[in-house]
Amino acid sequence: MEEMCVNYVHYYPQTELELCKSAVDAGFLQEFFHLINRFNGGKEVCTCPQPSIPQQFASVPWNSFSREVLQALYGFAPISMHCNKSWAIRFQGEWNLQPLPKVISSLGAPTPECPPRQCPSPASPAIISIVGDRG
Repeated sequence: MEEMCVNYVHYYPQTELELCKSAVDAGFLQEFFHLINRFNGGKEVCTCPQPSIPQQFASVPWNSFSREVLQALYGFAPISMHCNKSWAIRFQGEWNLQPLPKVISSLGAPTPECPPRQCPSPASPAIISIVGDRG
């Protein structure tokens, strides 16, 4: 049910960064669950005291409305980040409610580097003869 995406980045020069992870801000995510709960008459989504996020996602009635609202949330909600130094101490600074990064360029489609086939494949089965002792 839970998804995780891991990226490894190699960089130079070396810094103290050990780990960085981000997620949609928990407050905005709770607003999503409350909205879906109100939309469904308050019966569907578990918003009982202290349910886990996976429990809340599991209780969402997934339909076109809830999918589109979640997709919209991911498109505008700020993120909360957690970045550690090499010795497992968090970097100083305000890491919650960060705006989404702006994509300023994108990669083009890769160009295949395979050489063209030198000889065409046969159009029909080829008959071969195996000669020799199987002994």
